[in-house]
Amino acid sequence: MITGIHHTGLVVRDLDASIDFFTKGADFEVASRFDLADTAINRTLFQLADATGRAALLKGTLGCIELFEFTVNASNVIRCPEIFEAGIRHVCLQGGMDNVLFGRMVAQGATAHAPLSGLGTGNLYAYIRDREGNIIEIEGVPWKPGDVTRAWYAHTAIVTPAIDRLSEFYAMVTGSPVHRRGSFGPGPKFDVVGGLHDARFHGSWLRAGNAELEFWQYLTPLTEAVPPRAMSDLGWNHVCFESNDIDSDIDRLRTAGVELHLPVSEFGNARIVFCRDPDGNIFELLQPNEQATVNVAALHAGSDAVLLRAAKSAFYAPTAAA
Repeated sequence: MITGIHHTGLVVRDLDASIDFFTKGADFEVASRFDLADTAINRTLFQLADATGRAALLKGTLGCIELFEFTVNASNVIRCPEIFEAGIRHVCLQGGMDNVLFGRMVAQGATAHAPLSGLGTGNLYAYIRDREGNIIEIEGVPWKPGDVTRAWYAHTAIVTPAIDRLSEFYAMVTGSPVHRRGSFGPGPKFDVVGGLHDARFHGSWLRAGNAELEFWQYLTPLTEAVPPRAMSDLGWNHVCFESNDIDSDIDRLRTAGVELHLPVSEFGNARIVFCRDPDGNIFELLQPNEQATVNVAALHAGSDAVLLRAAKSAFYAPTAAA
């Protein structure tokens, strides 16, 4: 069974600079750093001709980011994807309704086309880009507890040309149903946040333990299908789900016809396998062993996580009751 989102993977040109950006800008902690050897197992696992590189797992409140620097990317040109382009497009970090998180990340080299803005939901939103042009959503919420001073991970967003197909696929993967759908735009408030003109799009959401998966399909500008990404391609490149029974989950996915990167492998303090969704995006299943210190249960049990759950539940309790 899938217990939550363990991490979202990001391939970067400069590992050390990206570690610096996320630790100083958003309070992530380096849980581990490791080298990637060009072994036959790693080449098969990642489906790469050359798997040489370095990596780091950054632990945050409620979720993690795994950074990869592959040697084959040493001379690759950095590109800045549009928010409506298909693929794993951004992660969302939440904080208070002030500009503290936004300002800290800009101070670390992030850029933004607009400040935090409202969409009529009660929250504030902004899309920023890290030093390599990758998109991060900053979201300010009115229910942030005063005792929580660090930002926290809220969701990973996937943009797709077929939102119903992809959101239902991940509902199957996670065992969690889509709990909300909506259509949005056109309107100036959406254009300000997205940096677009007359944007129209569909959205859907599902909960996955410690966080959410968010799906978008843009009608204007149009989200079009793209070729499957390689594991070494720069940018957000996979989302990892933690499992408490990876063999059972793999059997379930095989039965559903899911493409797997074989074999299931021992990697650090976990057993892992990489897979492909119907759009060609990479996702990972991971089952930590007893030596693993970073897992969804530990993330859930953190003091800030407990405060956040209580504050959010209390804030929305009147609405839920109504």
